[in-house]
Amino acid sequence: MELKHEESTNRNRFYLINEGTEVGECTYVYVKDHIIDINHTEIDDNYRGQNLGEKLIDAVVNFARKNDIHVSASCPYAKKVLEETDKYNDVKV
Repeated sequence: MELKHEESTNRNRFYLINEGTEVGECTYVYVKDHIIDINHTEIDDNYRGQNLGEKLIDAVVNFARKNDIHVSASCPYAKKVLEETDKYNDVKV
C-alpha cells in the first residue's frame, strides 16, 4: 500500500494506491492562512475495516504539523476521528 500526496490549485489530497489501483482518498481545502479543512474521506468498499481512513487522516495531520497548519473537519468521518482521541489536539481547531 502506497501513500501519496497531491497538492495543486484544483485539488489537495492524500490517497492510497494498492497494486496500481486507488483505494482511498482524503481531500482538504485551505480555508484561512494556516488552517485546512478535511472535507472528504472515502475508502473503496473492498478495503474498509482496515483503518485506512484513519491512516489518511494521520497523513493530513502529519502534513499539518510539518507546515504549522491547523486542521478542521467538515467531513463527518474525519470529524469523528479527530474528536475521538487527544493525539490530534495540537493541530485541530
